[in-house]
Amino acid sequence: MKTFKSLVLGFGSILIAACSNDAMNDLNDESLTPEQVKSQMQVNSVSDGLDELVTELLINDKAGKSNKTNTDCATLVFSEESISVAYDQCNIQGNTLSGTMVLTGNNGSTDGSKGNFAVTFTDFTYNDYILNGTKTLSFDFSDPNSPTFTIVTDATFEDAHGDIVSWKGNRVLSWHLDQINAEGADVDCTGDWEITVDGITYQFTVTEPLSANLGCAYITSGVIQLEADGKMASLDFGRGSCDQTGTVTYPNGESEEISW
Repeated sequence: MKTFKSLVLGFGSILIAACSNDAMNDLNDESLTPEQVKSQMQVNSVSDGLDELVTELLINDKAGKSNKTNTDCATLVFSEESISVAYDQCNIQGNTLSGTMVLTGNNGSTDGSKGNFAVTFTDFTYNDYILNGTKTLSFDFSDPNSPTFTIVTDATFEDAHGDIVSWKGNRVLSWHLDQINAEGADVDCTGDWEITVDGITYQFTVTEPLSANLGCAYITSGVIQLEADGKMASLDFGRGSCDQTGTVTYPNGESEEISW
């Protein structure tokens, strides 16, 4: 379970690093500016970070670690139907959190292997973003070697200047715990989501599952398609090499290898 937890906490960071400002800007330099990309990825990192927090809570709960947390400044309360976490300017892996997050739901199946939670927030800030909206999380532990999480988000984030951006969509994390340290991916991510910044909607679609492995800090394979203002491009992460490079295909059909 410790290995599973480490995978979950690392995957959001892998995604963010892979979609760096320069890489995403190169996808379509006619419609994306560095400022737009920066705002877009900041919001993406907030949603990814929250997904990691929620998933970690459920993993610890399933592992019987209900009385433990990775920070001294958060207060956890567990009941049969909910998990409540109150943060007080907590610094978790470089992110600052305040406010209360509550997961409410039920196990769904009689053996507790499947179920879902609704996630609500009260006076909640993440790196100075004020969060409003909802997240729902469905889990499936029926195969202990291949647990999956489906996370659906419909939320807005308000920054310190009062500007509001939105994040809508879903991600599915599929783990392959039985092949860790062997050939093949340890974890796959699929999904599609959109981020709206300054009236422009950026649409992301995973067209080939994004894969990652323990011991590698980068996505090792998979393809993301990006669309903004009708312009499309794709980023191909390769076929298994542990490196920080990918192939961008532009709207005119031309492609090139990039590093970030």
